[in-house]
Amino acid sequence: MKRWMWIFTVVMMMFLTSRNAFAYTEKISPQEEQTIADVETLALGAPLYTEKEGTPTREEYVQIMNEAGPKILKCKFISYEAVAQGILQTTGKDIHTMERIPAAKIFRDHVKEYADAYVVSTVTKSRRTVFFFDVYRAGTKDLIYSYEIILDPDELDDTKTYQEMVGKFYKNFNWSASDQRKAQKKEQADREKAERKAQRAREKAA
Repeated sequence: MKRWMWIFTVVMMMFLTSRNAFAYTEKISPQEEQTIADVETLALGAPLYTEKEGTPTREEYVQIMNEAGPKILKCKFISYEAVAQGILQTTGKDIHTMERIPAAKIFRDHVKEYADAYVVSTVTKSRRTVFFFDVYRAGTKDLIYSYEIILDPDELDDTKTYQEMVGKFYKNFNWSASDQRKAQKKEQADREKAERKAQRAREKAA
């Protein structure tokens, strides 16, 4: 009897561990011919977020992104509020009091004065909650990086889960930027090596 209880306990632990380990799926999409390796300051754009009963409010979600940014990101982080205040002081336009579309346009037009890039998060909530994090180049507004997380249908839509998902985006952004910088350094080293080899060949032939 004790042996069966032990087996049952082990199986349940394996099941729970497996479930927690695969409670979401993620997709990283660096954009071709774009780089995030040179992003020194990342600004937070207004998220596309619809509130749903029992889940964090929009303000709580923005707070989660604001609090996690400076703690996790390797580059400098600037909040939406800071950009909005800067725009208000320099142009007299208060994007907090505007409709979403004109406010977003003014933000995109002026964010280059404060950051190299900005991230816009979209959270959709139906049977499964999906997080999209799209990073754009400030100024050109080109999409340079995308990160997507799909929660398991049974995953809790609470503050703790949202903190974890936001943290995953910031960490993966760090890793992707680091990988790009390493690749660029290797490419530069290979190019310099090839140039030295070609120079020696020319000197030998002369």
